[in-house]
Amino acid sequence: MMITFIALSLLGSLSSAKAQTVTYNSSPNLAIPGAGQDRGRVSDSIFVDASFEICDVDISVDITHTWTADLELDLTMDGPDPTTDPVDVIRLQYDDCGSSDDLVVTFDDSATESLNGASSTNNLCNQDGLEVQPEEALSTFNGHQSIGYWTLDINDDAVGDTGTLNSWSITLTACETITDGAGTGDPHFKSWAGKWFDFHGECDLVFVDSPKFGHGTGLAIHIRTKARYQYSYIESAAVQIGDSVLEVGEYGSYMLDGISNADLDSEKLDSYTVTHKKINSKQDVFTIELGEGKQIVIQSFKDLVSVKTVGASFEEYRGSQGLLGEFGTGKLLSRNGTIMTDPDAFGNEWQVLETEPKLFQTARFPQHPVQCSMPGPERDGRRRLGESTISMEAAEEACEHWGDLKDQCVYDVMAAEDLELAEAGAF
Repeated sequence: MMITFIALSLLGSLSSAKAQTVTYNSSPNLAIPGAGQDRGRVSDSIFVDASFEICDVDISVDITHTWTADLELDLTMDGPDPTTDPVDVIRLQYDDCGSSDDLVVTFDDSATESLNGASSTNNLCNQDGLEVQPEEALSTFNGHQSIGYWTLDINDDAVGDTGTLNSWSITLTACETITDGAGTGDPHFKSWAGKWFDFHGECDLVFVDSPKFGHGTGLAIHIRTKARYQYSYIESAAVQIGDSVLEVGEYGSYMLDGISNADLDSEKLDSYTVTHKKINSKQDVFTIELGEGKQIVIQSFKDLVSVKTVGASFEEYRGSQGLLGEFGTGKLLSRNGTIMTDPDAFGNEWQVLETEPKLFQTARFPQHPVQCSMPGPERDGRRRLGESTISMEAAEEACEHWGDLKDQCVYDVMAAEDLELAEAGAF
C-alpha cells in the first residue's frame, strides 16, 4: 500500500524538522596516577543507548592535574558488545599546555583555538570549558551508529605529578532531522522522521512507549481507534507517566487516574502539570507540560481525538518505539527490530498486547490476542464521501488554505461532516 501524505486537521501547521543532539555525562572521580609510560593509564566508559547515524561529536573533559603536559587523551567507540574491536581511536590531546594545572575544555572540530603550542604562559587548557580543536578529527566517527560504549582513555606518561578525571561528557548530533510525532483523528500518523501514513484498523494501539523517559519514570501513550464505514478514527487517547494516567475522549471528556473531570488545577500527571482549554462546544485542548517548552498535546474535536508531541528530544524519547517509529532514526520498526513498509502490517504490529499494561479504564473489543478489526476488501482507498452531509464544493472552499494538502483536508472535513474541522488546526 502506498503511504499517503495528509492534512494536519486538528494539529495546526506542520512542525519544522530539526537536528537533534544528545549529551551523556560521567563523573567517575577517577584517580590518574603519575606512574610514567603506560603505567599511568586509566579509562572510563559511557554507554550511549540512543541509536542514530552520527553527524557530529563533541567531547568535554574536566581533569584536575598538576602538570597537564603529562597527559595523553584518546577516545574510542565500541559497538554494543564491549569485547569487539573499537570502531576508531581518536587522539584528543597529547602533551600540551606545559606545566599548567588542570584540563577543562571541550574538544570540537569546529573550534578556532588549538592546544598545540599552549603552555603555562599561554594557558588554554583551563579556560572554563573553552572549545578547542582535538589533535585528530572527531569527524572520523561521522557516519557510524551512535549506540555503544564510548571510552575516554587517559595516560599520564611521566612520574611525579598526579590528577583526577572529575567528569567528562559526549555530545552527539544525529544526521536525521527529527519532527514532532502526531496522530490525528481520522486517523493519520506522522513518524519521528516526518513520514505520514494511514492505518484504519479498530483496536488499542501503542502510539509511543518510552521507558527511559524521566530517568526511568517511563512514558507510554496508547490510542483507541473506532471503525466508521470503511475507515476508522481515534476516539480516545491515554498518557501514562509513572503510575499516573490521563485519558481523553470525545467532546473533551477526560479522567485523571480514574477520576472523571478531576481538578487539573490541583492534580498532576505524575509530577507534570496538565492544562485544559475549552475552545468551543466542539473542541478541547489538553496540554501536558514536560518542561523547557516540551509538551504532549491532546485535542478533541467532536468525537475525534488527536495527539502530538511538541519539542521532542532524546531526553524524553530516546529508545522509544511504537507507531511513531524509532526515535533518532524514524525507522518504522517491528517489535523485534525489523523495518516495516506496509502501513496495515505496521499498525497491526503495534496493537496493545495482552501482556502489556492497559491504560484505558474500560476494555473494548477487540483486545489482543484478537487482532485489530480491519476494513473489508471492498475498500478502494477512499472513504465514502458521497454519504457526507458536506458537499465537495463547500469542503474545498473551507480547505483552500491548506495548499498542496487541500485534497486530504477535504476528505477529513467530509468524513467528520463539519466545516469547522478545516480551521480547528489553528488552535
